[in-house]
Amino acid sequence: MDIITCIKRVPDTSGTDSIKIAESGKDIDRNNLVFKINEWDEYVLETASQLKEKSGASFTAITVGSKEWDDILRRALAVGADHAIRIDEDVVNLEPYAVAVILARVIEKLPYDLVLFGAQSEDFGSGQTGVMVARLLGIPHATLVVNIVPEGDTVFVDREIESGVLESYSIKTPALLTIQTGINQPRYISMGGIRRAMKKEIQNISLKDMDLSLDSLSKRISIEKLEPPAVGKKAELITGAPDEAAGQLAKILKDAGVY
Repeated sequence: MDIITCIKRVPDTSGTDSIKIAESGKDIDRNNLVFKINEWDEYVLETASQLKEKSGASFTAITVGSKEWDDILRRALAVGADHAIRIDEDVVNLEPYAVAVILARVIEKLPYDLVLFGAQSEDFGSGQTGVMVARLLGIPHATLVVNIVPEGDTVFVDREIESGVLESYSIKTPALLTIQTGINQPRYISMGGIRRAMKKEIQNISLKDMDLSLDSLSKRISIEKLEPPAVGKKAELITGAPDEAAGQLAKILKDAGVY
């Protein structure tokens, strides 16, 4: 089995007090931010690694980004990826469809049975890219996958829908799956794994190598303006013993007309 994992680098805003809007008004100010692999993609890499260990599969990690994105490919190699490919293009201002076209152009030239994406990304959270790649490749797909069992040329998957309900499918390969968090527990990467990954080659491809250009990627959506959410009403902290706190809460709800 040949597996392709598509991963992304995102800003880590967990330790940041506030996010500022860039002067353009169409992006966040990325200066002084720390970057990391997208959370959903951690589960993608672990899924591919487990499938490799169980079935002897080979897997390739692909990303679209500038040289700084090599760090997430090194992470993929440390987890167990056999090959790593970076399409050298800054994707900050690219819409999901343009990224999907680029990825599909690379993937279609590679051997693959499964293509794995994260269900969404932490920055924009659109959840569109993987599905569009499946459409461009002309292969079946399933989203929000939380369990995978491969058998021959078929994968049996469970996907998560609302209220914790699962849907089960059997899908003929080649197929594309978007992976939901919680499907597994991403492994700890050892220093040995990191050192080995640093010695492995990362293949760089340009848009020119694929007979593509930014001008040829038709723009379907564009960001007009980016702004922080409106500040909501001030929260009220209820203190005191349980009975007293319950009485305060009941009064607040009654005054608000809740009951």
